[in-house]
Amino acid sequence: MSRPLLLGRGGDWPFAGHFRGRLGRVAWAGCVAVGDDLAAAWRVSRVVDGALCRKGPPTADRRRALSIMWARLDGVVREVLGPGGGDDLALLLTAEDDEGAAVSAVGIGALYALFGGHAEPWVIAPHPLLGPPGLPARRPGAMTVDHLPDWVVAVEHGRSEDLDRVALDALLGRCGVTQ
Repeated sequence: MSRPLLLGRGGDWPFAGHFRGRLGRVAWAGCVAVGDDLAAAWRVSRVVDGALCRKGPPTADRRRALSIMWARLDGVVREVLGPGGGDDLALLLTAEDDEGAAVSAVGIGALYALFGGHAEPWVIAPHPLLGPPGLPARRPGAMTVDHLPDWVVAVEHGRSEDLDRVALDALLGRCGVTQ
């Protein structure tokens, strides 16, 4: 099973508003930005993460599973946070089934895969999977692949990070993962 990660931001609180999780064969990593208000970042990230966990793992093929996860977000985020409440959302969703995998995202500017102990560019701009933050009016599409790398690291849209050839341990630390 692949593990999606999101690169932390710089500053004193690089993981404020970050969340990640897994339900069955669906996994995610994301964040919400709410300025310097750490309490609000935590609260909003819990709302988004809770919406994804609602009703347990989707029992569907990879494409349908992603659609179900986006529907969960749409209903809860707009209801709880109100109009514009998900405007700063960056989220990477992955789903796997016996036929392969699918990836969907908002607010992501690049994806890196970890191969052989270091990062390599996997999806870079311009690509339809990548784009600005926010919960869109229409559900995002999905990129299907035969299989996912063990680790997929997302970089938020608008950030210029060159992670090519960064070592696994260093990159995991920048994503908030300790081994």
